[in-house]
Amino acid sequence: MKIGQTGRVALGISYMALAMAGAAHAQDITGHGAAESASKQDAEIIVTGTAIKGVAPVGSATVTMDRASLVASGVRDTAQLIAQLPQGSSLGTSQNSTGGRQQGVNLRGLGNNATLLLFDGHRWAPQGVISQIPDPSVIPFAAIERVEVVTDGASAIYGSDAVAGVVNYVLRKDYEGLELTGRYNHTLYDQRAFEGVLGHRWSEGGFMLGFSYTDRDPVKRAARDYLRNDLRPYGGNNNNLIGTTVFPGTPGALIIGSTVYGLPATNGAVPTAAQVTALKGNPTLADPADMYDYFSSRKQISVLLKAHQTIGSGELSGTVNYNRRENSARAQEALPNISINLTPSSPWYIPGLTTGNETLVYNLGLNYANYDLTQRNKEETFNSTLEYKARIFKGFDWTTYGSYGFSSGCNVCQPQANTTIAAVIANNPSYYSTFNPYQPGQQSGADMLIGGFLQEAKFRTADFGTKISGALFDLPAGSVKVALGGEYTEYWFWLLAQNKLNLQNAFQVSRSTKSGRHVSSAYGEAFIPMFGAANRIPGFDRLDLSAAVRWDKYSDFGTTANPKFGLTWQPTGGVKLRGSWGTSFRAPTLIESNPATVGQTNRAYIANGANDPSVPVTLSSTGQSAVLNRTGNTAGLKPESATVWSLGLDLTPAFTPNLKFGVTYYNVNYKNRIENLPNQTATNALVLSSPANRALYSDYFIVAPQPSTCVNGNYATYNPAYLPFLTDKNAVFTPSTINDCTLTGIVNGGTQNLGNVKQSGLDFTLNYRLETRAGTFAFDGSFTKILNLQKSLTPTGALFNALDTFGFQVSSRGRASVSWRKDGFNANIAANYVGSYLNNATITVAGVKLPDTQIPAWTTFDGNLGYEFGENHRWLSGTRLALGVQNLTDKAPPIVLSGTNAVDTNNHNVWGRIWTFEISHKF
Repeated sequence: MKIGQTGRVALGISYMALAMAGAAHAQDITGHGAAESASKQDAEIIVTGTAIKGVAPVGSATVTMDRASLVASGVRDTAQLIAQLPQGSSLGTSQNSTGGRQQGVNLRGLGNNATLLLFDGHRWAPQGVISQIPDPSVIPFAAIERVEVVTDGASAIYGSDAVAGVVNYVLRKDYEGLELTGRYNHTLYDQRAFEGVLGHRWSEGGFMLGFSYTDRDPVKRAARDYLRNDLRPYGGNNNNLIGTTVFPGTPGALIIGSTVYGLPATNGAVPTAAQVTALKGNPTLADPADMYDYFSSRKQISVLLKAHQTIGSGELSGTVNYNRRENSARAQEALPNISINLTPSSPWYIPGLTTGNETLVYNLGLNYANYDLTQRNKEETFNSTLEYKARIFKGFDWTTYGSYGFSSGCNVCQPQANTTIAAVIANNPSYYSTFNPYQPGQQSGADMLIGGFLQEAKFRTADFGTKISGALFDLPAGSVKVALGGEYTEYWFWLLAQNKLNLQNAFQVSRSTKSGRHVSSAYGEAFIPMFGAANRIPGFDRLDLSAAVRWDKYSDFGTTANPKFGLTWQPTGGVKLRGSWGTSFRAPTLIESNPATVGQTNRAYIANGANDPSVPVTLSSTGQSAVLNRTGNTAGLKPESATVWSLGLDLTPAFTPNLKFGVTYYNVNYKNRIENLPNQTATNALVLSSPANRALYSDYFIVAPQPSTCVNGNYATYNPAYLPFLTDKNAVFTPSTINDCTLTGIVNGGTQNLGNVKQSGLDFTLNYRLETRAGTFAFDGSFTKILNLQKSLTPTGALFNALDTFGFQVSSRGRASVSWRKDGFNANIAANYVGSYLNNATITVAGVKLPDTQIPAWTTFDGNLGYEFGENHRWLSGTRLALGVQNLTDKAPPIVLSGTNAVDTNNHNVWGRIWTFEISHKF
């Protein structure tokens, strides 16, 4: 990786800082004065959302979870800590929603990449092969001191991505001793974890080492009936047979035109036309839920080392993190059914049914049930930061740092059906002499149908920065403080995809692409105290102002400047009013901006309730139409931009200082949103689901009926509108049994600058502490009510109301808890609330479109009980036992029939009751 000129300057500044530190240390070898100085600096408040040390972010709402509350919550998933917040969202954050199995954080449901993720205030390399998502699970839970969340825009301080807010995982420092923890989780899966933290502090420094190992079992789809393909028990369809999409048993199925026939079990003999005709529309079916996994197994190891040492007048600190995770699952997408082409000259052709070709659907996964057909995902991540902080002159500190990180992995290292061989295996004597499609079970001649697919990528980032901050001059209310800084960042991405879609069944390169970017930035921030203890007047106990601006220059997107202003006004004791206004932005990731990274074109059946005569219904029983569905990345993406403002009130009544209440109104106007076409996948596509959606998605649907002269597989006979999509060099095609001549149009989706989002809402918080002889009680509650969510699907398109509808944010989310602590005991119980919303993406069953359905609110309860043995227990001193239960009542998720799904995992989960037992000991 080459570092540009600006990067070399920044790197030079970093090394100059270390050299100056070394010289200062040579002059003051004892370091006592420096240690005292460092101690004083450490005593100052350092928070997220501002570049100025010693002050809280002015005007912004913040949420802080300290170590004690993190441990007491019972949640050890670092991403779930944010998802369970009312301001959080599970949209797109679960491990089973991304190929690389990375988890993101998503504030306000505005997207994983709209929330900036920091570790000790620094950016680290994101994870993912076909999507770049910063993932907090790369660090051990044992290494976290606290989590700080700023719930409004912060691009004026941090640059790109800080649109919805900032989440900063602050790492532990100066831990003394050793603590080891063992943990066991039981639900649909069993998970075992071992973690620890080791640390030591000396007079001028210290270190902390955190580590964890996790081993989790997979979960089959059959673990829940509502995860099966056959959803008739829930009022849905049997999705094992939809049109010509069929999941047959070991005998297989036969497709002629748009008709599906069953095949009898003949133990290798070619069936007769009469036997097949008798099974017209009635093939033997197998549910993929019995063969494939819903949730992958995982083995993960994470190590984090943080150390610091006083040098001269300042402190040198370094952090190194290594994470490796391996997931494996028997995945349907890894080895689906495969279509065997039968020509009239084939010995396996069934005469008497047609004069043309026949398509035999062979269940490779079921016939190879005991064969290793596992999809494997793996990823390694390394991050490091070296930072030096020093007092350079009275009232001013200097900070300089350098960070380097990379992530590399294989998104889908898996078997893949070799469709190239499938086209000839039953017709070429070189193949069909050893392969019999009517013979059940594994056979050597079919081995060549099992190809392979590898999608590997590497991502690197280097970040250098320097900053000075301190008190500029004094006002009666306090010191005017400023911060000035610069930053230089370089990114590099490389992707290589290989498959065996050839007659040799040997790996060949299908994609090879790389891209890079460098960003130069400068920023400034000022804190101005207008009223304070020394000059307060009635109505103005305290008044603080702040202003910040950041300028960023991208090598590929030009420049952007983003300001932010904040105000905090305390008219009287116990009453605080705050407000902030600013602009934010997000540049496309290197993956998003490169169309050669991701591209998928599928034949699919999607719901059609549009009543548009130009787009006829293909399957009357399910109300679906056959379409060509294009997903993937798109060239020419523009950066996103947003205007974010908020107003808030915090109350701490004098008569009960242990009571705190807060309310915040926020407003986000988000433009040029980079996202996939909403609800595009075949299982829940809304493009044609209603006349209203037909109009909304009109810019992304191409009406393209096939001519009567269409011949399936002969592109020259197709409607010309299909050719650019079918010949796209960046497209990957999933095997399908849908006849191309039944296609009605093209969903031209994928990642694009879709349009605008306007969202506003209210955040409420309530906290109360009560000290009694029976112990300390704590009552905590937080609730978010989204008041407005409007979206458009083009930059100039009309806005539509998306709130409380399927696939978008639910307006009401809340969490309330009661905790108790006395001596070594602690206990808490919490209620989690997700509000009601409308399923307006209902399906058609037996030719009848189900009406829109109101999905009920979902409330679950969590409970935790723990005990820590004190010093009087001798051998057990320092031991902590904890028992936790999530979803205490084992409440099932509501049934949400949409596409081929019966649950909405964006708002509910399938796990039921989750037991956690944990034991830890401090040495």
